[in-house]
Amino acid sequence: MRSNLSYIFSFMFICLLINQNLYASGSMSDNEINNVSRTNVSNKNDRERLSKAAALLSNYEIEAKKLLAMLDASGLNSEIIQNKAKELLNLSEIVIQSAQFRLPQCNDYLKKTLLLKRNLENISHDILEKDYHHDGALPKAPGECYHTKDLFVHPATVYVLVRDDPSLIDKTKLSINTEITEVLAHIELVRQLVIY
Repeated sequence: MRSNLSYIFSFMFICLLINQNLYASGSMSDNEINNVSRTNVSNKNDRERLSKAAALLSNYEIEAKKLLAMLDASGLNSEIIQNKAKELLNLSEIVIQSAQFRLPQCNDYLKKTLLLKRNLENISHDILEKDYHHDGALPKAPGECYHTKDLFVHPATVYVLVRDDPSLIDKTKLSINTEITEVLAHIELVRQLVIY
């Protein structure tokens, strides 16, 4: 019982910290969003491309919420979580391609982000944090690029966490919850920056 209470209080504390950090550093005002330079959507193919990206972004949101729900299910195993993380990675790649079209100032930054996929079997969690969460391996880019990058980096982190702890101890499940909760906070901003 005491272990469960400790887990719950730890989870609540981390969620509070995440919410404060997201609000402080990860949000953009309507004015900032409106002033972001975007490629104009000028033809039918461009509109179809963004429509497809919008649908995939919605699917991403649904699948991320399913992953969160899985963490509370009995019979949870690492393969299920890793497969869901891979699904999110695949969905995010297509959304990122649309972001590279719509936000050309993010192209190099997002292109380098996608290179992470090659290293998922070998990269350490610490290096992933330093080089991709905190942009150590990424070129400088405007703030609007960060939100789309996170669609890829957070499920990649989940994949690495599960790879390193297939037994899924409580600490790992809490970290997975934190990663997915944080990326869900970026989805609406990505939608506004890339789709609208």
